[in-house]
Amino acid sequence: MLKSRAQTLAANLALRQTRLGVLILGGAVAGATGLALVRGENRPGWPQAVAFAATLSGSSAVGAWLIARQPSSNPALAVAGAMASSALRIFVPLGALAWLQGPGTPLREAGADGLLVLFYLLLLAIALGLHIMWGSIRPK
Repeated sequence: MLKSRAQTLAANLALRQTRLGVLILGGAVAGATGLALVRGENRPGWPQAVAFAATLSGSSAVGAWLIARQPSSNPALAVAGAMASSALRIFVPLGALAWLQGPGTPLREAGADGLLVLFYLLLLAIALGLHIMWGSIRPK
């Protein structure tokens, strides 16, 4: 079955929006990482803590964005995708926070737990804005 021109244009627009969302989230991670590195440059273990928080928060936010942007005409699959997206966005940083609460974790002593929360909240706010602007993809 051939797609109509309108369907092809809509699919291309959705793909561009998804890619732009990845770039926006990645840019936010890069900018926040740079600011955090400059702010705490003399603290011991700070670069490792920043790298840890940025990697976990950034990868979970981008992964969740990509999962949420998958088109689905089946409502059950759309709900499953939304739940998987939320789980990835929440449980990766939450698991890292739980791990950081263990005794003798040098990353925690360097401040990785606070950085993880800050990166998570920043990327959550950006992802919410992206979802509000572009919504989900609903093929017809």
